[in-house]
Amino acid sequence: MSQFRLHDWNDVRLIIACVEQGGFAGAATSMGIDQTTVSRRISNMEAAIGRPLFTRRRSGATPTAAGLALLERARAMAAMADDFEGAMRGLRCYPTPKVTLAASEGLLTYTLIPALLGGHKEELPLDRRLVRAPLPELAFSSIPGKGDISIMATSPGDLPKVSGAVHVRRVGTMNFVPVASRSFLNGVSGIAHFDDLAEQPLLDIGIYRAIRGLDAWNGIVAAKGGDGVQVANNTPKLHKPLLAGEGVAILPDYSTLYEHRLSALDLDAPNMAVSLWLVSHEDSLREPSIRELYDLLVGMFTASAWYREK
Repeated sequence: MSQFRLHDWNDVRLIIACVEQGGFAGAATSMGIDQTTVSRRISNMEAAIGRPLFTRRRSGATPTAAGLALLERARAMAAMADDFEGAMRGLRCYPTPKVTLAASEGLLTYTLIPALLGGHKEELPLDRRLVRAPLPELAFSSIPGKGDISIMATSPGDLPKVSGAVHVRRVGTMNFVPVASRSFLNGVSGIAHFDDLAEQPLLDIGIYRAIRGLDAWNGIVAAKGGDGVQVANNTPKLHKPLLAGEGVAILPDYSTLYEHRLSALDLDAPNMAVSLWLVSHEDSLREPSIRELYDLLVGMFTASAWYREK
């Protein structure tokens, strides 16, 4: 007796069809195959178990005791298969899962959340009019790599530090300029060159020091030795002292669009920039809602003039 392993669900269906159709000819017709194939596959199963499953007659075929034993199990498998197929059809109506977008606090607060969820605002660097389809339920995280989609910043020329089956795409450059509140600038003079910032009170964000693309600013901050430098954890925490006129900071060059109380300093500043990357695990991108949001973000960033390299 040869070893038998079920490799084709149709062999199970074949037993049911032969019984319900009263023979091999009727089973062949119902399953859309020829009678020779039916006879061969039944014979292969009989050879594997070492006993007949059907008694052949000119009028058709009837199941033996062994055939009836398999028929009971075949019908149980068919019921399970119907349930499985019904579940698959039901997944088309399965609720769209929540999608988590991870980025820095500043990018989330002043750029991504307003663009994806806010009202129509012409002054945004990302064009909300590109959102043409309903978005999934969104959640936001400021922890890099903890989202279904992450937007990560690196020094120009560096790749984001990720591992595994991850899809990474560079979507642009975020350019930084010195900014201050209009009230601060009304009360000072003598800022004609970038190096003159060393004589002013400065507002810094700690994570800037890890970015090589911001070395020009980091050098001025370091030269002050902590004297006259306020350090914030993120851009939103920098916002209040900056608007209160407590010093000069660097922010993305579009920051004066969404905050009209700020002004970019009129001086010849060196190039300061970070590269922006869209990162998502390849398995995550197989979920339609995540893939659609990923593609939308790619389109929004690459269409924006604010994220092009200067």
